[in-house]
Amino acid sequence: MKKMTTSLLHVRVLATIALTLVGGTLLTGCTADAAQNAVNGAVQGATNGDVSLGGALPSAWPAEVPVVEGKILFAAVQKGDKPGWTVTVKASAADPIAEATSSLTAAGFVAGGDVSATVGSAGLVSMKNDHYAVVVAGGPDGLLYTVTPVS
Repeated sequence: MKKMTTSLLHVRVLATIALTLVGGTLLTGCTADAAQNAVNGAVQGATNGDVSLGGALPSAWPAEVPVVEGKILFAAVQKGDKPGWTVTVKASAADPIAEATSSLTAAGFVAGGDVSATVGSAGLVSMKNDHYAVVVAGGPDGLLYTVTPVS
């Protein structure tokens, strides 16, 4: 009788694992949007801002701040007394930092002088114009833009 109970227990455990895996796979499509919405809501609540986990620049993104070509992976807007914008881009340029620097320079930005570094293929550059300060950090795979108004 003990062998039969042990075998039955093994069957139940295996069936539970199989159902969990199959059910989880089937529900993944349904829950991905819900998970993204939950994360968006949590970040928005914590930052008092708007958040997007991919797709497009925020609607309030300053038009005079160019962004390199690529896929927007994350975007956030900080509202309130200290507004700002953050965007992560999976860049398509061969040298994204050089491309970002070039496009910002063409748009009238100048080196901020505060921050600039290159280590291997990664880099960091700080630029500004009369309205915005922009810090761009990243490497061959992508960039993080942080934009704040100049006081």
